[in-house]
Amino acid sequence: MAIILMYISANLFFSGLNLKTSSNVKFSDQGLQVAEAGLHHALTVIPWGNNFNKQIDCPSPPCVLVPNTSFPSTPGFSYTVTAKNDPIDPNSTKDTNNLIILNSTAYGPDGATRKIEAYVGRSQAGFTPPAASYVDAASATPTADSSNSNASNFFDIDDFMRTIGNDTNAGNLLTTSDDTQGPKAALRGIATISDSITNALKNQYNSSIHQVLGLGAQPSIETSGDLLDIKKMADDFSNQPGAVNYSDGLTTDSITCPTSLPQPRPNPDPCVLGTSSAPKITYIREPSSTNYSTLRGNVTGYGVVVLEGRFILGGDFKFSGLLVHKRTESSHRISIEDNAWVYGGILFGSYDENDGQGKKARFGIKDNVRIYYSSQAISMVNNLCSSCLLLPARIIAWREVQ
Repeated sequence: MAIILMYISANLFFSGLNLKTSSNVKFSDQGLQVAEAGLHHALTVIPWGNNFNKQIDCPSPPCVLVPNTSFPSTPGFSYTVTAKNDPIDPNSTKDTNNLIILNSTAYGPDGATRKIEAYVGRSQAGFTPPAASYVDAASATPTADSSNSNASNFFDIDDFMRTIGNDTNAGNLLTTSDDTQGPKAALRGIATISDSITNALKNQYNSSIHQVLGLGAQPSIETSGDLLDIKKMADDFSNQPGAVNYSDGLTTDSITCPTSLPQPRPNPDPCVLGTSSAPKITYIREPSSTNYSTLRGNVTGYGVVVLEGRFILGGDFKFSGLLVHKRTESSHRISIEDNAWVYGGILFGSYDENDGQGKKARFGIKDNVRIYYSSQAISMVNNLCSSCLLLPARIIAWREVQ
């Protein structure tokens, strides 16, 4: 009996050890997964940019990016993520090579911890807009159609507006028939940073009249992160050497820019804002005399156009590249109307009007407007000024540390 009891006790003891070991292995695996989740959480916290100075600027790095946060699907676990400069940079608070180190620590039951360390850099693939049309605002107000001052919708009620996030590999970039599929992955048709704007756009969407297609279900209108500092991008483009500057406005119509442009053309040309062989950066500020700019007629362009103020883009406006609307006053707005086409992407900027709604956009996409994401068009923008473009953070490599 004594021998049997000793045997049973030994088995129970070793069974307990096995259970405890299994439990430790389980907590260890869960902790590693939670630490990895914390790392990906940190990537969403880091805004798009061209360095990591803000992430390592604290009195005593490493700096906390994600404070202790519970992991809801794994009770008892939480994580904290910190950032520090990589050892190559001599200054701990100044990033010179677009590379930092993130440490994600997971905390579990009974004091269990797991930690992973990752090298994080900026995307090497070049700039891609978050959507064919990106609204960087907490709230938004629709602009009225110039032909209908009572219009109060972001979209027209009767006309066939189209915003497409699928890559459009347009060989000529401005022909209505050349919209073959491009090689890049689809983006959202419209991305916002506010659920209220997303819901307002979806409520005004009518599948029999409008098309907003791209990543996800129709309509491809989704809320994404607050990714881009559009004002900074606009300023960086505008300040580039060689940028064409219309600081006192530019207004065109079908008379100024007829279908067949007379030759020779002026330089700068108000009707040709860059060509496919010579794309340009163009900055246009609303004129001080009329307080708004209307770009209509046979206006074409390639590259980047930064618009600051009140604008109506209409007629046969055709542009390939990146169109950026910069708001610096409460009255600034933009309405894209008639048969205006944009291949590439549009960034709608914002301005805090002190109405308690945060940074606000004012825009409208009306009539038979076409907005197509085109990686081919965006590649011109990358070539014009890659330092002006903000890029997402990406994990280069990571490892588990003790």
